[in-house]
Amino acid sequence: MKKVFLLLATLTAATSLSAQTQVLFIGNSYTGYNNLATMVENVAASAGYSFSNSSLTPGGATLYQHSQNTSTYNQMGSKNWDYVVIQAQSQEPSFPNNQVATQTLPYADQLVDSIRSIVPCAQPTFFRTWGRENGDQWNCPYFPPLCTYEGMDSLLHLRYRMMADSNDAYLSPVGSVWKYIRDTDSTIALYTSDGSHPSLAGSYVAACTFFTVFTRSNPLNITFDANLDTAVASTIREATKLIVYDSLSLWNVGKFDPSAAFTHQMVNDSLYFQSTSANYDSLWFDFGDGNGTHLDSGLHAYAVDDMFTVTLFAFKCGKVDSTSISVQSSYPFSMAEFPSEYVDAISLIKEWNDDINTIILYDVSGRKAAEFIDKDNLDWLPNGLYIAEILWKERPSTRARVHITR
Repeated sequence: MKKVFLLLATLTAATSLSAQTQVLFIGNSYTGYNNLATMVENVAASAGYSFSNSSLTPGGATLYQHSQNTSTYNQMGSKNWDYVVIQAQSQEPSFPNNQVATQTLPYADQLVDSIRSIVPCAQPTFFRTWGRENGDQWNCPYFPPLCTYEGMDSLLHLRYRMMADSNDAYLSPVGSVWKYIRDTDSTIALYTSDGSHPSLAGSYVAACTFFTVFTRSNPLNITFDANLDTAVASTIREATKLIVYDSLSLWNVGKFDPSAAFTHQMVNDSLYFQSTSANYDSLWFDFGDGNGTHLDSGLHAYAVDDMFTVTLFAFKCGKVDSTSISVQSSYPFSMAEFPSEYVDAISLIKEWNDDINTIILYDVSGRKAAEFIDKDNLDWLPNGLYIAEILWKERPSTRARVHITR
């Protein structure tokens, strides 16, 4: 069983390395501009990764509209997606609290719940967009925080963070990389002339960010420039490394991976184990002696006195995590520890003595073979050598060799 399991684990690991990553983008024109889904494929290919992406991007679509659209759910069910990206209408997450609470957050939750119901192994990912170049001037008179880019962008960041954290989702911080570039290099034009939609450079920011979140790889390995000036593309990749790659855990990346952990106690030859793993669908304990179990807790007795490596594997959606410890199986005594005097344990067991509390027989490997609290004829015990531990009521225990022959 151990060899078969290890082979399966090896094959699973090899498959995951060579598998094509499949991503579904659900959004609107911010995602549709410059064919972002294809750009992510090209960015990934240049760094040695294979992606196959699709998108559903009706112009101006809100989360509510996506939640009511049959096409959204049909797309979710069309493939075994690895990631499903959710992008809200560009303004809606920045509106006042009561409006976001009723018109945005419930539909973010609904879409994530649907993803988990329709394609359980897909990782939901929120596309954190950017503030408009000069703020939302249309809504500025009604909600002053929207009057500037800084105000609008900070609200977008806050609300997308809320949506990601409350739904155990990844947060793809495109807008955060965008802000860093705005603050450090004003020569890079991230917007089109409308001050809202992404230019080619803006979409490249998004593509590099998604690549980094999905692969957890350094974006400096990307060689595809998307027809941008080489220096501009390099600056964007460096910004992505600083904001995304150097702080992956900040964006929940890896937070929901399976995590193998367990507590244990060795008592002589017996291992008491209890899994404390997280985010797993199934477990496998390999006890290092050719035996294992899917149970998350229990006891395993070793047949010999030796050192063993115990490994726990935690599985979830093709991902696996493992952790190992070394344990020493040992017995309460060895043959060399016996006193020279001989005690006729067979007679004691057959006739019994009121001074005796218990007599325990161990086989030569140290495993308990029998326990007596009263006289017995021993006819049922197999022939062989045993070790008797005699627990007296009023004096220290003694040990003796017991030979049973017929």
